[in-house]
Amino acid sequence: MTDEVTHTEEDFYEIMKESKLGRDWLIWHKKNPDFFRLFERFTSEALRNGHQRLSGWFIVNRVRWETTVVTIGDDFKIRNDYIALFTRLYMVCHPEHLGFFRTKKMKNLVRDIFAQST
Repeated sequence: MTDEVTHTEEDFYEIMKESKLGRDWLIWHKKNPDFFRLFERFTSEALRNGHQRLSGWFIVNRVRWETTVVTIGDDFKIRNDYIALFTRLYMVCHPEHLGFFRTKKMKNLVRDIFAQST
């Protein structure tokens, strides 16, 4: 969609370890691997349906809806602070869709993989 990502997924995880928010997010992410799989799935569906940009909140709320209302099982209790981190992870893992989620510098991160807005 726009520029190239110069960081790998491993770089992203290392950068997350530099701040409390990132470390807390990493713990949650490891405990809830299905969340990101759903986030990827619903983002991919949106892309296939022609969306050029969406909000991470939109995708997360679809995950919340699907796991709370549509399916039987545990729903995801995700902190709102983590939404921006999942949008970043998605674009790092899928650099061909860089810019699908708009980002801005996060104050609670020591270093942000997306230092500039996309």
